[in-house]
Amino acid sequence: MTGSLINAALIVLAAVAVGVGLPAPSGRVQRRLQVLLAGLTLGLGFHVMWLGLGGTMGQVLRQVGVVVLALMLGRVTGQALGLQETFNRLGRFARARLVGQPEGGTWPAGEVFRAATVVFCLTPLAFVGPLQEGLRGDPRALLIKGVVDGLATLALARTRGWEVAAVALPVLAFQGTMTLVVTGLRVRLEAIGAVDVLYVTSGFLLLATALVMFPILRIRLADYLPSLVWAALLGWWVL
Repeated sequence: MTGSLINAALIVLAAVAVGVGLPAPSGRVQRRLQVLLAGLTLGLGFHVMWLGLGGTMGQVLRQVGVVVLALMLGRVTGQALGLQETFNRLGRFARARLVGQPEGGTWPAGEVFRAATVVFCLTPLAFVGPLQEGLRGDPRALLIKGVVDGLATLALARTRGWEVAAVALPVLAFQGTMTLVVTGLRVRLEAIGAVDVLYVTSGFLLLATALVMFPILRIRLADYLPSLVWAALLGWWVL
């Protein structure tokens, strides 16, 4: 749970920084940080794929084939479930409460808390990060997410109050629980040969996330999340 703990701590520290009156980084600095984080995510995606692929040439090709098939089936499943539309709807709910103002007043603290929870928990890194840490003890994706969340908290705390730090609790609970569950399943996943395929699939999702962060392409990332389930199933069946 190291990555989730650091992620939550960075949210709290950013909110405290606003609370004690520390100046915000300039827009230019924030843009450079965003590009840097996108680049780190891209590099991490390639590195994860490199670490996950192994064995003879035939084994590597089979792994790649399974991952590509998992991504294809995952996208079809995500579209059938309407995952991206659901995420978009929740995103509009969150944006209205974190950016806009209701007529004749301000949003209640509970509404702001729920909106911030949506923004910080329903992102691809919130799913991929705990998976990678649970599978191989790799917290790097969550460290990147922690910095992204910290920058978001700097902005939100100035407009919605430093109390937005409370969102660190659901972030820690959600991501930490996922990490513990995957850690508990790791032995079984290793027994069916699914760990490497899952790890490589998560690397592909990191690459897609980086392309959206730059931004270069508009990718329906949420629709690809079921690929992680398909990767485990196909790894057991094929490999």
